[in-house]
Amino acid sequence: MKIAYDHILNLLPGKPPIEEISKNLFQLGHEHEIENNIFDMEFTPNRGDCLSILGLVRDLNIFYETVTDFSLYNEEIPSFNLNFLNKTPEKCPEISFLHIEIEGKISEYDTYLENYFKDLKINKVNFFTDVSNYVAYEMGQPTHSYDLDKIDSKTPIILQDNKDFTEFTSLMGKKIELKGSDLVFTNNNKVINLAGIMGGIDTACEENTSNVLIECAYFKSEVITGKAIKYDLHSEASHKFERGVDQTSHDNILRRIVHIINKHTKIKKVEIYHESSTPFKEKEISIDLEKINNILGLNVSMDKYQESLINLGFKFNTNIQVPSYRNDVESQNDLAEEVARVVGYDNIAPTEINIPSTNFINSHSVMEDKLKSLLIDNGFYEVINSPFVSASEKGSIKVDNPLDSNKEFLRKNIMDSLVENLLFNEKRQKDSIKLFEISDIYSSDEIYTKTRKVGIIASG
Repeated sequence: MKIAYDHILNLLPGKPPIEEISKNLFQLGHEHEIENNIFDMEFTPNRGDCLSILGLVRDLNIFYETVTDFSLYNEEIPSFNLNFLNKTPEKCPEISFLHIEIEGKISEYDTYLENYFKDLKINKVNFFTDVSNYVAYEMGQPTHSYDLDKIDSKTPIILQDNKDFTEFTSLMGKKIELKGSDLVFTNNNKVINLAGIMGGIDTACEENTSNVLIECAYFKSEVITGKAIKYDLHSEASHKFERGVDQTSHDNILRRIVHIINKHTKIKKVEIYHESSTPFKEKEISIDLEKINNILGLNVSMDKYQESLINLGFKFNTNIQVPSYRNDVESQNDLAEEVARVVGYDNIAPTEINIPSTNFINSHSVMEDKLKSLLIDNGFYEVINSPFVSASEKGSIKVDNPLDSNKEFLRKNIMDSLVENLLFNEKRQKDSIKLFEISDIYSSDEIYTKTRKVGIIASG
């Protein structure tokens, strides 16, 4: 994800230099590259909460004073009855719709909105879609805007598992053949939105749209995962929903949208619809500092422990309350990882590990150790890559329950990973690169096999 340095500074009153922010982001575990003051972030799949300016700055709160209160529309928004039916509340337990009607001209975009398109080199689409996309970039929650005049009000909007429909035309005009049971929004016997992925062209907003229905939903991440790849419909929305969004954010998100719209044009009517089948339940984890220190091999004080987690949005009562946006935190191990990020892995001193010797000698292991020593003595660095890949080859073995649903195959070679390692280092202006990897590869060409291989790559 690309995030502009200047946009981050809007939430950091101290205006720290880009090099300092970069160093702190690496400490937090957020790998990135910088080009023309743009951070090209590589977030791990479990940190969907960071896929926005707000999410990134919440993590930087351990280093800086931050401002994360956005201007919202504070007037009362009346409720309305929407002809809507949610047939899959277990997959979408929280959903809101904002009906907003405007009149008159739309003014030129305010500086912050204009800079979003200019700095990130993003094309404008139309006013409502532009605002929706900007708020997703700013706060992390995708929304979708329908031209309400294109929706048949006599028939309900239905959220359902698709069983009856075979065709869908996306916002981009791409015709999709629907296969299997996908979560879709339908109206008047046609699919108007592939839920969490992309809306349809038939109900899309245009330049002259003035009567809009804005959908703000919380989909379970596992429901959306893999669908963008399945239909080759990659979008910022699908990327965020796959990694998890904040179930409790709807009111702030929609009020932020209304605020921005209100600053650019006259609002004739605004009303809101909300439905919740399973209200959010706050996660709590017991306070066990001894276990945290045992996991990390540190002696962190209770004051430091509390300060670290509070700065990351956690709350302390009789237990530790996990923020609603941190879907990845479940256990003491996760809390230990948060403390380690604050302390900095480079600042954790190594400790000696005594492993009892045995009389067992494996000739292959001895040969492998000698090979490693030879390569290291000649200036090579060992890399260890994940055995899981996204691409399937002939004879690839598919994993039933992968850790990452986007990487569900065991790799058949180690060359591809080494090439990625090489390119990664070359982009960081490394003049001489010498890498090797020793790993197992897997195949089911005829029978299931596991083979030990060595791969070597160099440049410069």
